[in-house]
Amino acid sequence: MNSPQASSTIALDIIGTCFSLAAPGRRLQELGAPEQTLELWFAQTLRDAFALSHAGGYRPLKEMLSAELPRTLLRAGVKADPQAVSSVVATFAELEPQPGLREALSRAAKSGVKLLALTNGSAESTRRLLERAGVLDRFAALLSCDQIRRTKPHPDVYAMARREAEGELWLVAAHAWDIAGALMAGLRSAYITEHEGAYLDGVYPAADLTAATLEEAVAAVLARA
Repeated sequence: MNSPQASSTIALDIIGTCFSLAAPGRRLQELGAPEQTLELWFAQTLRDAFALSHAGGYRPLKEMLSAELPRTLLRAGVKADPQAVSSVVATFAELEPQPGLREALSRAAKSGVKLLALTNGSAESTRRLLERAGVLDRFAALLSCDQIRRTKPHPDVYAMARREAEGELWLVAAHAWDIAGALMAGLRSAYITEHEGAYLDGVYPAADLTAATLEEAVAAVLARA
């Protein structure tokens, strides 16, 4: 586990940042869905989760994924029964670590920073992913939006991370909306361009650091922290 005397803390987004969405993408393609279906499904799930949270409601991410997928497949012209839908959602328990995850976490742990998992997914599913990847022991805490029934980028989520943090708090994420939420909540940030390609410059507050990969992002934070 991380040192209790850490001078800085890094909160890491999990889904899409520490773990790839390749597994659900492959399952969708097996069902005959077009290549862009995964991105559309996940983006619409997040949109509707954000909207529900902003309006004062809340449902766990797995429920949102399950509710969203049938209409995404319908729009893609893919017929899928409830069992097929469940099989796709179940692949979120089998997400693969992003390249360099173990190396990045090892380097961070050796530097003495405190590591937090900050996720829209459940704490239990996050624990299982980290266990499968062999990196659970690197994290001081697993923080799920389920604990406060608010979805990132709600300010309350970043406040939850701050209560667990020691010293300066950074967020590392591959989602521009997550980076913007963290910055507006007073955190520092490192944005990974690998998935989205570019940040929303001129609309979102500027990220403190930008890197191409997870490993590069963590290294850049450590150099600053």
